[in-house]
Amino acid sequence: MGSLVHGYEFPPNLNRIEIDITYDCRLRCLNCARSCSQAPDIAAMSINQIDKFVSESISQKVKWEKIGVLGGEPLLHPDLLEILDILLTYKETYSPSSLIEITTSGYGTDVKSAISTVPKGVEINNTHKQDAYQDKFEPFNVAPRDQWKFCLSDFRNGCSTTKDCGLGLNIYGYYPCGPGGAIDRVMGFNIGLKHLPRSHDDIFPQMQQLCRFCGHFCSRHFIPKDQRDTIIGNPMSKSWKKSYAAFQKNKPTLTKY
Repeated sequence: MGSLVHGYEFPPNLNRIEIDITYDCRLRCLNCARSCSQAPDIAAMSINQIDKFVSESISQKVKWEKIGVLGGEPLLHPDLLEILDILLTYKETYSPSSLIEITTSGYGTDVKSAISTVPKGVEINNTHKQDAYQDKFEPFNVAPRDQWKFCLSDFRNGCSTTKDCGLGLNIYGYYPCGPGGAIDRVMGFNIGLKHLPRSHDDIFPQMQQLCRFCGHFCSRHFIPKDQRDTIIGNPMSKSWKKSYAAFQKNKPTLTKY
């Protein structure tokens, strides 16, 4: 993975986006790829930030193939219905073919009640989680940079997440993917883009910095759940142990989107 002959393997998908509207989560699964259990936080996006995202999309003539609304647990966001209304208005008035999907764990009485309030036009992806242990999660906190076999890797190669899920957007800006934004909020690089990227050249510098910490890079290709190894406990390499300890002591301050 050191040199490239035919181009980057998993360039970020600029036609899809995952919006992490909140990192609040009652379930807090082990090995969470948004670090909701490892670095709990209730940081949430504002209505103004969602408005800004839609305005940027329209001004740059972006008709999203898919807009994912995630977290954390997105159904815990206090302004959820207003957020979904803004996104539905974008879909109805500008991009009718866009799929808007909200992903929920379906865990907890308040979350189950909120599911019924999701308006028509928004697809619901309910993962029906029952407890905080997910045996087929990937080991997110095993950083490639802590393993000798990745010492020559070009992290601009990305992984199936950057290609399949698309860009990430959170309270701090745009990233190559949703997990990338979660890495930044924990490690405090403060590299969230404050404008909608429409070129891979905008994203590659972020990937060089973020992907070296992401456990998804270790497998690179998508592995169906029934073919994944069972994860035991909460595996964590030294970079993550250090970063979580620092987060608990003094949460990083990042510039907002």
